[in-house]
Amino acid sequence: MPKPVLIYGICGEGLGHAARAYALIERLERDAEVHIVTSGDAFDFFSGLGYPHLHLVGGIRFVKKGQAINWAASTLHCFKFVASGNTHLRQASAIWETIRPDVAITDFEPLVPRIAQRNKTPVLAIDNQSKISHCQLKDLPRGLRIYQAMITPLIEWMVPRSIPRVVSCFHPEFCIPKKELRAIVGPLIRSAITSLQPTDKGFALVYYKEVVGERLLQAAKELKLPTIVFGGMHHAHRWPDFEFKPHGTGFAEALASCSILVCPAGNQLLGEARFFGKRTICFPQKGQYEQGINAFYMEKVGLGTAVWDPSDLGLDAVTRLSALAPAPTRCNEVEKVAQMILTLLEKR
Repeated sequence: MPKPVLIYGICGEGLGHAARAYALIERLERDAEVHIVTSGDAFDFFSGLGYPHLHLVGGIRFVKKGQAINWAASTLHCFKFVASGNTHLRQASAIWETIRPDVAITDFEPLVPRIAQRNKTPVLAIDNQSKISHCQLKDLPRGLRIYQAMITPLIEWMVPRSIPRVVSCFHPEFCIPKKELRAIVGPLIRSAITSLQPTDKGFALVYYKEVVGERLLQAAKELKLPTIVFGGMHHAHRWPDFEFKPHGTGFAEALASCSILVCPAGNQLLGEARFFGKRTICFPQKGQYEQGINAFYMEKVGLGTAVWDPSDLGLDAVTRLSALAPAPTRCNEVEKVAQMILTLLEKR
């Protein structure tokens, strides 16, 4: 008997959506044939894995200016995407007709849920962004609450309101539902992480992203530890004391064995750091206020220090970080969420 078919729409901006979805796809492949519909960074990620059921569609992305979000250009790109929405829908619909899925999943991807609704196919949204539109975020500062209110309409446009949602984030204890949700769960962790046990081999680990830049490397230098950097290979000649590696193979093992992680404030990576109990210095990307929310809660859960300005990372901050001993939170909600999806498949 052939496996049921599942279509998974994944936002292509950054790698957090792809890593979260992949953690779930690894589990779902036991019971279903999973087709991925995505764009941008996520398409490149799954292409690199040689994923057999991968389909390219148009997607919304942030436009960067230097090391900050260019909101004017990003808004213009969003309007262009919406203006050509029928073209994108026709492209995705052609993929849909070839696959004929039994169930649809979306991780902040706008085309798949709309086509699922048209075809009266069961659909579930699983993402981090719905914590902003559907939750009261405990203790959130006023400035970030204003951002939360402003961005909520866009989040609800990306995934239509009528679609049931699952929120997955690294700080679920600070999320209180204010609109109907299927569930609020902890992070979805890929098997490359869950298969490892945390150790401390006395080095700093930098997850380098150009949108944050050499501030990450400067912070690592302050720690005065041997340092391994994933990404930023073109900076290696300027930082001869650091060991540079390309993003990808070996990162999970390095994360499990590092003393301190230095990284941007991405939800998925912070979830993996919390899974191992790794002391963390995070730099929220300028203009990316969702990362500001993540950075705030990274400190609230006792994982480490958020650096909003390079001058904030002085000797006192390093000393405070050194005194931290965050307890691992080996929470992985993959099986819980997978069972929700498998229930939809059983009811098809």
